Amino acid sequence: MKHVLLFLSLFYLSPSNCLAKTYYDSPKTSINKMVRNSGDKYIISYPHSFSDTLFIPKDCELYFNGGSLSGPIVLNNTLLTGSVNLKGSTLSGTVGNKFFNASWLCYKDGKTDDAKQINEMIEVCGNVYFPKGRYRLISQYNAGDNLIGKLHRSVQSHIGIHRSEVSLIGEKGTEFLTAEPLGTICAFTRPNLIENSIRNILIEGITFTVKNDGKTFHEFLHTIKLIGVNNITIKNCTFNDFWGDAICLSHYGDNKSTGERTRNQNVKILNNTILGGEAHNNRNGISVINGKNVLIKDNVIKNTSRRDMPGGIDIEPNNSAYTIDNIKIENNTIANVKGAVGAIGLALLRGGASAHRIAIRNNKIQNCSGGIVVVIRTKGTSDGIEITDNIIDTNIRPFKFGGEGSSRNWTIKNNRIHRYSAQKIPGNIKVDGLKVEGNKDIHK
Repeated sequence: MKHVLLFLSLFYLSPSNCLAKTYYDSPKTSINKMVRNSGDKYIISYPHSFSDTLFIPKDCELYFNGGSLSGPIVLNNTLLTGSVNLKGSTLSGTVGNKFFNASWLCYKDGKTDDAKQINEMIEVCGNVYFPKGRYRLISQYNAGDNLIGKLHRSVQSHIGIHRSEVSLIGEKGTEFLTAEPLGTICAFTRPNLIENSIRNILIEGITFTVKNDGKTFHEFLHTIKLIGVNNITIKNCTFNDFWGDAICLSHYGDNKSTGERTRNQNVKILNNTILGGEAHNNRNGISVINGKNVLIKDNVIKNTSRRDMPGGIDIEPNNSAYTIDNIKIENNTIANVKGAVGAIGLALLRGGASAHRIAIRNNKIQNCSGGIVVVIRTKGTSDGIEITDNIIDTNIRPFKFGGEGSSRNWTIKNNRIHRYSAQKIPGNIKVDGLKVEGNKDIHK
């Protein structure tokens, strides 16, 4: 008997099961008056448009049975089920769903602005699934109080990610379409939260198309920009033209007081297709200005870079505030790059920037303005550089080392290089602990 009473007591205290009620709307239902009790289920069978904010009580379920809601809505761990239709709504709060389906709120017709809706979905859920369609991005992300000082310009973009545990996953055929001179996505940590970087971000399966007219150049407007992100994966995406970089591991600025030490770490850029466009009116395919533990693998990079910009993959810390450590560039195909450096470049200038543990392995380079280029201007700013098993089939600077600095512990071996016999390794750079072996001319 004691156990039976305990069971009945637990059952009674549960807010679900026996206490939950189901309510049905009607064409004349005032949705604000109908949705009033926590833990209940509400059936939405008719369209409801409203201007007064609808506050959903905690832990409710909204089941859409052919109906819709359009207006300002504050969710409260709300479970959305059925044929959800929230188009025309403004959302805040949280949902009980693991993923938010973008078609519930976005128009995905290639014409109507979906940027504001995407930002709202990231805030209420964090994990967003994008069914195939063209998501037109027009409006700008409002950083609001997410930044201190005058740093809003650094994160200007259509979509902003400033929280951890965010995933944007696109079904095959998902396209983000932009035409305005603005970055597409910026994931960032506020400078005053440097010790607690946002983390665990995934961007997968999305095609990014920028309507670059080939005439106006915007060097610092990147499709995906990272500032102080820890553990992010960008994979299986396609970048169709862009203004600055397709992907940039960036910073807040060159002044130490602005928090540029918010570095990116544990970054994976995998199996993406980066197409710069026929006009080559962009900066780099991928830039690593501030990064630690970065893997760039199995990507295709073609047709990038103005002639006065570096090239396909650029590793270039601008001053001693930035971190370049453990960068792996593996199994990428890089072709038809017209930048001043070429396919892959490492540039350590006179600002005291350093680079450690750089591995460039198994990449295939074709028809570029240059192959692999390393420039070091300062003594002792680099060590642990490995260049192995690459195919460099370009007749303009296929392999070049320059500057007047010094470095340590290089391995350059088993590369197949156009005109290898003409290469001077390591150029004018002094290297303590240099291993050069097994390199061959690609045509012999």
